[in-house]
Amino acid sequence: MLNAAAKWGAVGMNFYASREFLDAAAEVHFKGRKTAIGDVAIGSEVLRLLIVDGRPVTQLQFLDVHQPLQSHEISGTLSAQKVRYARHVVRGVVLCGDDTRDTGPCQVLAPFVDWSGFASFDAYKQWLLTRHKGLMKDRERRGRSLAANHGALTFTVDDTAGDVLLLAQRWKREQLHATGHFDYFATPQAIEFFAALRARGLLVTSTLRTGGRLAAVWIGFIYDAVWSGWVFTYDPAFKKYSAGHQLLSFMLEESFRRGHREFDFSEGGEDYKLLYATHARILGDVGRSPLARSLKSFAKEALHRHNPKLLQSARGALHTLRTTITRGSTGKSLAQPNRAGS
Repeated sequence: MLNAAAKWGAVGMNFYASREFLDAAAEVHFKGRKTAIGDVAIGSEVLRLLIVDGRPVTQLQFLDVHQPLQSHEISGTLSAQKVRYARHVVRGVVLCGDDTRDTGPCQVLAPFVDWSGFASFDAYKQWLLTRHKGLMKDRERRGRSLAANHGALTFTVDDTAGDVLLLAQRWKREQLHATGHFDYFATPQAIEFFAALRARGLLVTSTLRTGGRLAAVWIGFIYDAVWSGWVFTYDPAFKKYSAGHQLLSFMLEESFRRGHREFDFSEGGEDYKLLYATHARILGDVGRSPLARSLKSFAKEALHRHNPKLLQSARGALHTLRTTITRGSTGKSLAQPNRAGS
């Protein structure tokens, strides 16, 4: 049996189970409704969830990871309301290697850097070079070219300038549309939620500027010595300079300098995350998965393995369908999907 640290990663409070996150979610998504926070048993695990009108909520916009509570973290009486199923629950932790990929149709990875394994940031950089020397040297060269061609690079941990959220939203929406993914910025609650976190002193908008011009943005949070987030985007004009990677290199060094436990890339096993991560949490389902979820996961996995181009085409078709349904002839949104739900 793995001990708690080995099973879930570094021991600490999970932001998504914190009162701050859940209160902000209640304020934005469930205005005027009766809300509370409670510990809820699902299968063999206990999760801390937002409870709305007596019903536990397991899915919320920007709720990326459920981490089961340890026995000493469970407070009070468990909710009597039965919940049969939850997604993206931590099931274990693996070391990252060249062959690390999402592990199955109902499991995804949540990569992170565990800083406890490095005595200095230079030691981490050397570790990266031993794994990806060519790529790391190429990123450094592109960073020098960006500064030489467009002006000195300026990194800001929390940039509150007026152009940050506006441009980040524009760039990310273009990327999501181009790849056929769900446009979470189509819902006004996305920006409202960021504002609610900002009001609580939790939102962190990190930026890289070149010659004063915004080049890349990370929107997230720092909580209990873990730096994480949701939105990572860049100006397409700077794509050839790997602007996102340039920002990330500054953030990783700052995270280590501040003595963080982790730099967390949140859910999703994208290549750029696995490039930098030392470990990854395995996220899976707990409880009894709905039949529709099981069938969808099976079909997605089969397409991913055997015909990835068809999967990409299907995503594009789904995006077109969503756009057709949610937009009227004037081009204005008539109905906007919302990931918040129970």
